[in-house]
Amino acid sequence: MEKITSCKNLKVIETAKLIHAKKRAEKGLFLADGIKLIYELVKSDYEILTCFVKEGADLSVLPGSIDKSRIIIAGENVMNKISPLTNSQQFIAVCRIKEQAPPDTKDSFILALERIQDPSNLGAILRSAEAFGIKDIVLGNGCCDIYSPKALRAAMGSTFRLNISYVQLCDFLTEKTRHGFDIIGTGLDKNYKTVDRLFESEKKVVIIGNEGSGISKEIQNLCSFGMYIPMYGENESLNAAVAASIIMWENRRQNNERKPRNLDLA
Repeated sequence: MEKITSCKNLKVIETAKLIHAKKRAEKGLFLADGIKLIYELVKSDYEILTCFVKEGADLSVLPGSIDKSRIIIAGENVMNKISPLTNSQQFIAVCRIKEQAPPDTKDSFILALERIQDPSNLGAILRSAEAFGIKDIVLGNGCCDIYSPKALRAAMGSTFRLNISYVQLCDFLTEKTRHGFDIIGTGLDKNYKTVDRLFESEKKVVIIGNEGSGISKEIQNLCSFGMYIPMYGENESLNAAVAASIIMWENRRQNNERKPRNLDLA
């Protein structure tokens, strides 16, 4: 195990660059801050290149699969330098990003996100997707980074277990239309179908748009139809993560209701 106490150390300087999305994309690496995320990485077979451990922390809590040669004991100043969060944890891992292919035509429900810019919203959507059995997520232009610290923390490890890919959304939706998918835009127009009619589409891509402005006109033009969530009270809209969660839960509920039941006639 190596020990580093200087913020001028080259490894520290290069690691600190991963706080920024551009550098994460360039290097194909990201930071996981905290022991819980590190365990989620190990369970999901992500490659951990280096694990920084705050001086004095209990090494026995680390997963046994992390080779000791990859552990760096770091001073508090170093941990604060490389931490992507305001209050650094005792453990920070440098991990390799997994490349994932867009979902194929066998999937019956795909969630597409357009210009979701709040990392906490994105992480919450991913966490809900896993909870409701949605495996395939595509992110169009303008979406924030799934490996941003706030997104990772909000997702609670779901990021590592879903099939998530960045796509040119117009091209992706056009291709899915050719393969028999309904492209469903979400919005506030009460002339849209209500969410309880999701079952009318066997294969579907459901699009959640930007937190403030919704789905762009360009994407709207590619939609088969629109869908909205009926609301009561005076609020005009729902948070993007909440709306996505309701739609995914409704999809799961409808699928469960349509499954044939085994009746015991004895």
